Amino acid sequence: MTRAVARALARAFARTAGGALVIACAMGASAGVATAATTSGAQAVAQAGVLQATDFPAGWKESTRPASSDNELDSQAAKITTCKPFLAFSKANKKNPRAESPNFDLEQSHVNNTVSVYPSVTTATAAMKIFDNARLPACLDKLFSAEFKTQLAKDKKVAKQLRSIKVDIGRLEGLAIGDEVAAYKGTVEVGLQGGTTSTFGLAVIAIRVDNAFAGYSYTADSDISAALQPAIVSSVGRLKAATTAAAT
Repeated sequence: MTRAVARALARAFARTAGGALVIACAMGASAGVATAATTSGAQAVAQAGVLQATDFPAGWKESTRPASSDNELDSQAAKITTCKPFLAFSKANKKNPRAESPNFDLEQSHVNNTVSVYPSVTTATAAMKIFDNARLPACLDKLFSAEFKTQLAKDKKVAKQLRSIKVDIGRLEGLAIGDEVAAYKGTVEVGLQGGTTSTFGLAVIAIRVDNAFAGYSYTADSDISAALQPAIVSSVGRLKAATTAAAT
C-alpha cells in the first residue's frame, strides 16, 4: 500500500469517526423543546464535557472536525432494518442542547466526542436504555460498512484499489465510569487490490452523567488506550462538576 493510499484511508476514517458520534449522541428519547433560559444553561454544561487538547499527552494534535454527517447517516440508517428503530430517535435528539469537540489526532488515530444535555435524569436514562440495546451491534456493522464505503469512494486513489470492507462490532464489557456506560468496539478491515489489507479499530462509547449523555468515538490503527482513558476520565470529571453546579 502506498503512502498516498494510507493517507487517504486515514482521512476517510477521520471523517467517519465524526459519524460515530452522531450515532452515540443520537440514540436518545425526544427531549422536547427547551426554553431559552434552560438551553443556555444546558449548553454550558455540554461545553464543559467536550474533550480538550490538555486531556491528551504530547504528540496529539487538534484539528477541525469534518462537517456533520447527520443527514447522510440518517439516509443510510433508513435503508437498514435493524437501524430503523433508532432513526426516529436520531432526529428527535437534535432538539437537545449539545456541544462537539474538535478531532484529536495521532498519526492515523482520531478521537472526538459530543455531549448532549437532557431535561432530566429520567430522560437521559431513557436515552441510555436505547443505546444499550442488543440490536445495536448489527445496526452498527451495516451502518459503518455503508459509511466507510461512501467515504473511501470519495478518494480516487482508494476507490481504484478498494475491493472489500468488513466491519465487525460487538459489545464492550467491563467499563465503569459515570452513572451508566455502554460501549461497542470492533474492527474495520479494508481489502485493497493485490491482496493488501488495512485494519483499523473503532469504538463508540456512551456515558451518562446525571442528565447529560456523552458520546465518544475513535478510529485507530494502534492501541491508544493509554491516552484515551485519561482523556475520557478528565472530560467526564468536568461534566460531573458542571451538572452538579447546574443542579444547585
